[in-house]
Amino acid sequence: MTDDGSPTGMSYSLCDMTEWEGVEADLAITDPPFGLEFDGKASNYNRDESRVVDGYVEWDAEEYAAKIDTLLDVLARNTADDGQAIVFSGRDNSHQVHRTVLDHDDWRLEGKLYWAYNFAPYCKKRPAHNVYELFWMVKGDEWYYTNECEYDHCQEGEANLSTLDIKRNYLTEMPKYPTRLPPKVVKVLLDHFSEPGDTVFDPLAGAGVVGIAAAQRDRTAVMGDLNANAREVFEETVEALGAVE
Repeated sequence: MTDDGSPTGMSYSLCDMTEWEGVEADLAITDPPFGLEFDGKASNYNRDESRVVDGYVEWDAEEYAAKIDTLLDVLARNTADDGQAIVFSGRDNSHQVHRTVLDHDDWRLEGKLYWAYNFAPYCKKRPAHNVYELFWMVKGDEWYYTNECEYDHCQEGEANLSTLDIKRNYLTEMPKYPTRLPPKVVKVLLDHFSEPGDTVFDPLAGAGVVGIAAAQRDRTAVMGDLNANAREVFEETVEALGAVE
């Protein structure tokens, strides 16, 4: 166990993202709030709202671009000179993320990936589909990437990171955070954009899947979140994902 009580290889702090300094991470992966008054508790999200913990802090839509700019500053000062960052974005505000990345002094948009994911609430009468956009950012020309990983998009046919077709893993009978990334999505990114022994940073950790996946891939994870209840979900997710892919 680490000093904060997290499993070995992971550090989870309760703090605002602006409090982070000097992490020197090799790679940052983070999934910021949607900016659309989302709390994950609505019944049409096909989940038991009583299991969704309180305390999730959504970002106001009118302040979203400024929040993203602050997030990019946080990622920049907490990654190494050759560090990279991948920021998830979905639904209504991806254009604001894109524009803010393009205008940022420290980051250069090196590429975009897409994770196919059905955002729509549970609906019997019609299909609905959307995607997460993943903004891949670098600071300069010295960055790490390998075109290989152990998953099917590399092992079956030509490697292709353009679109990731990965389903969510719905863990039942445990506390839930409004959003939680599937470990497989994170591990694909770790395999391609980092090496064993690297440090991975997530200042908006929520349920902490970025850190859990990093530890399972022999990376060191440094995470934080404002919400004390998120730490509870993190601890239960650690236990639940011990043998879950």
